[in-house]
Amino acid sequence: MSDEKQHVSYHSSLITHHSSLMKTFLAFLIFFIALPVGVGAQQARKKDAGGLYPIRKDGKVGYIDRHGKVVIEPQFVDGWDFSEGLAYVRAGDKRGIIDRSGKMVIELTQVDFASPFAEGLASVQTGGQQPRRGFIDKTGKLVIGTQFDAVESFDEGMAVVMVDRKYGFIDKTGKVVIKMQYDKAFTFSEGLALIILNNKHGFIDKKGKVVIKPEYYNAFRFSEGLANVKIGNQYGFINKLGKLLIAPRFYYAGSFSEGLAPVIQDNKFGYIDKTGEIVIKAEFEWTRGFAEDLALIKLGGKFGYIDRKGSLVIKPQFDNALNFRDGLARVWIGNTQGYIDKTGKFVWEPTR
Repeated sequence: MSDEKQHVSYHSSLITHHSSLMKTFLAFLIFFIALPVGVGAQQARKKDAGGLYPIRKDGKVGYIDRHGKVVIEPQFVDGWDFSEGLAYVRAGDKRGIIDRSGKMVIELTQVDFASPFAEGLASVQTGGQQPRRGFIDKTGKLVIGTQFDAVESFDEGMAVVMVDRKYGFIDKTGKVVIKMQYDKAFTFSEGLALIILNNKHGFIDKKGKVVIKPEYYNAFRFSEGLANVKIGNQYGFINKLGKLLIAPRFYYAGSFSEGLAPVIQDNKFGYIDKTGEIVIKAEFEWTRGFAEDLALIKLGGKFGYIDRKGSLVIKPQFDNALNFRDGLARVWIGNTQGYIDKTGKFVWEPTR
């Protein structure tokens, strides 16, 4: 399962020409594909007040608080981010879910792993050459049987599932509420879900009614009332009625976050506001979107952060990085990983 990977991998059609821009897009896509959490879980994680942050030291994973204090000593082979107060870990052959004290509260014996919790449920996967997916609750009870080829985390009360290469939606009882009929479907966002039929993108409501017919070459989920869509060879934005509010004039446009959206202009990334006006000059090699008033950017082959005026507040110096969450950002220098605060100061020096 991935943090945004399911929601960008299908955008490979963006990479069609301009070799220099192709490299930009490849870096953009690969970065997203590397992330390990679904969107529903991502939202839950953002709400995980008082959350802990995974660290790796001497090859083992532990957890720190936002001040850099070790709360759970490094002891696990693998460990995922906390979501809704719980995190998946692996210690040798033992897999399970720990709470914030580090106690394993759910031991996974019948499944290989569990995704982060979202809306009280976590997807699980069986082993073998043909793994099946279902969902457990916070007691570890399998509440939705392992019957699906693929699943997404719950979001807005529903989860995407796939059987025999067709996608539909289930509710929290496991009941199919929108039958498997789409070539691809994505989790609900702001009441609508992006679907793909015959290589065209459109949107449905929670009853499965098509509210914006599949007619776009590409599209992203709704965010802040707008969805970016590809018309011809360029991107613009529509509202929930399907009305075009920002004309297609960008080679690429990302989703709005905190009132701004990344776009590509003259082979560089910048930002527009909801009127479609460029408010941060396109001068970056890559960007991911704003979170907590800062945006991760790439410049000169290194990652740093800008503010809403486009000013560098943390100079590009990292080999990889993620957006800020609860005041901290995970960054990499070489193969070492650490955490910085919004001044760029390390609260956890890079370790591995």
